[in-house]
Amino acid sequence: MSRFLIIIILVSIMSSCEESYIPKPRGYYRIALPKKEYKKAIAPQYIFDILKSSNFTIKASDSAWTTVNYPLLNASLYLTYFHDKNIEKLTEDARKSAYKHAIKADDIINMPFAIPEKHLYGVVYSIEGNAASPVIFQFTDSVSQFLHAALYFNCEPNADSLKPAIDFVRQDIEHIIDTFEWTDISLRK
Repeated sequence: MSRFLIIIILVSIMSSCEESYIPKPRGYYRIALPKKEYKKAIAPQYIFDILKSSNFTIKASDSAWTTVNYPLLNASLYLTYFHDKNIEKLTEDARKSAYKHAIKADDIINMPFAIPEKHLYGVVYSIEGNAASPVIFQFTDSVSQFLHAALYFNCEPNADSLKPAIDFVRQDIEHIIDTFEWTDISLRK
């Protein structure tokens, strides 16, 4: 009987040690975000504030192409300036470039804005999901000046892991809008 009792105790101990396994969610590296300190970015046609930790470059041969690089976030904001009377066509082209991301996007939210005292009108496209560019925007003076910009990260798009960096740059884009000015009003003719 003692042998039978020992077997029952061993079997009950072994069966009671079963543990249900719960997989842990995939973790992401913590992103160290830079301080919100600003400096002026000056192009021949416009001026605005950028983060001190970012770099503003103008393509040497053509001042129409500029870039705001965010080295700590491994991202770049590419800006293209046009001086053209056909603002409607440029606006439609910018809208089409935003909606090209619809294949990978979960949602595209367009947020129009107008600051008449600065002659600044535009739309910010917030592209949700694993799209290549999470933010695209356009500025115009509604007469002849037009600026198109797109944000790209130098990695495979993953909205979950990039969310803190995307949100950070979206706030920076809001600051760009608030501080943006056309430098040569004579181009409005």
